[in-house]
Amino acid sequence: MKAFLSVLFLSILSASLGAKAPLFKSHLFEKGTLVYSDDFDGELNRERWQPRTKNWKVKDGVLIGAPDYKNAEEAEKALGRDHHLGLGPVIRLNQLPESFVCHMRFKYEGEDFQAARPKLDIGHHINNLFFRQGGYSLKLSGGELIEDRQSGFELNEWVDLVIEMKEGKLLIELNGHQRIFEHEQVSMQSHDEFTFKALDGASSRLVIDYVRLWKAE
Repeated sequence: MKAFLSVLFLSILSASLGAKAPLFKSHLFEKGTLVYSDDFDGELNRERWQPRTKNWKVKDGVLIGAPDYKNAEEAEKALGRDHHLGLGPVIRLNQLPESFVCHMRFKYEGEDFQAARPKLDIGHHINNLFFRQGGYSLKLSGGELIEDRQSGFELNEWVDLVIEMKEGKLLIELNGHQRIFEHEQVSMQSHDEFTFKALDGASSRLVIDYVRLWKAE
């Protein structure tokens, strides 16, 4: 009985440790040190996350962002301006290492694609990953534009995204479809953040299931 309980305890401990220390896998790097992991089981980590709109909450193991206002008229009346109205949730993940590997699972919810949304900026307003039906458009820091429609991206569906990056080289794996970009315009330019921008509209939401971030070498 004691032997059984010992094995059971070790199994539970092993599972617990495994949950706290996700396995590092990479195509660009040999080693990685986990610097941030979140399954959104507690309070929002304000050291890592910087909401740029107001309506964010952690609930049922996910981070959820929704519009601050129902429409532009309501927003303009409340804010006294006609721009940055909070009609689509926006949030930043800060403190990205210079070279990193990041695994994420999320979904953008809404009615239809828009010209510049939904998107994920790898850096602030640089390396723009515009999500399109069936895939994405990648605009690098110097303006180089790359199209990919092979990953099967869709609104209102969960997306598994892997981003690996170092100066001059970027890996994007979206729903298991992987591409590596080697280009002089692949650069964070000292902007160590992701910026998530969801659709504008009353039905828009961004739901993030988990994030794993490693400092890579």
